[in-house]
Amino acid sequence: MGIRKHFEKKSPDEDLKLQDLAVEQETTPELKFDPEIEITESDWQGILGLLNALRKLNRWLDFAQQAMYIKILQPDKAADLNIDPKAWQRMLDVLKENREKTIWANFVIQAMSMKIIQPDKAADLHLDPKAWQGALDHSEYCRKNNNWRGFTILAMYMKIIQPDKAADLHLDPKAWQGMLDALKENRGNWWYFAKHAMCMKILAADKVEITDQGLEISMLPPESF
Repeated sequence: MGIRKHFEKKSPDEDLKLQDLAVEQETTPELKFDPEIEITESDWQGILGLLNALRKLNRWLDFAQQAMYIKILQPDKAADLNIDPKAWQRMLDVLKENREKTIWANFVIQAMSMKIIQPDKAADLHLDPKAWQGALDHSEYCRKNNNWRGFTILAMYMKIIQPDKAADLHLDPKAWQGMLDALKENRGNWWYFAKHAMCMKILAADKVEITDQGLEISMLPPESF
């Protein structure tokens, strides 16, 4: 029982005793998450139902992200995504449209989602020097405007898309400090804090690889980084 509950139980004129202010110590449980246990069959029907709804609504950017979430959660359910040639082409159309309109943030997240969904079709994404440079320009724009949260997310997407070009992101001490400062600013807003921390872990990784089992990350010892 915490401090607040003790105050709520006492009347205003009742003396507080020191032991009343004692906060019970809570042990931190071991963090485990098994999708096969935590996500029920009913949950999966809801998740797949949303995927199918996005397909019918032609919301292919959202469709790609939802499909990516499912692939990461349960790689063995990839067949349930039903990524037929029509769906793949529609996602490619959205990718091409974002490229032509130079909406690089959407282009990058769409490309990352599609690469994770079907890594064997990464060649279809046409990640040529022009597209890569456009994404780099957008990341530089974020740096120049001290938008470190936006930069961190975009850089993480880009590292997943083309790990061999991670050096182009120029993750120098200034950039890293900016991202660390943004992480501190997000502390308390746990949605953004967790996302930002996840991005930084991927950016700090020695190796990032997309396999049939999803995203695999290899970390260097802390002192090496």
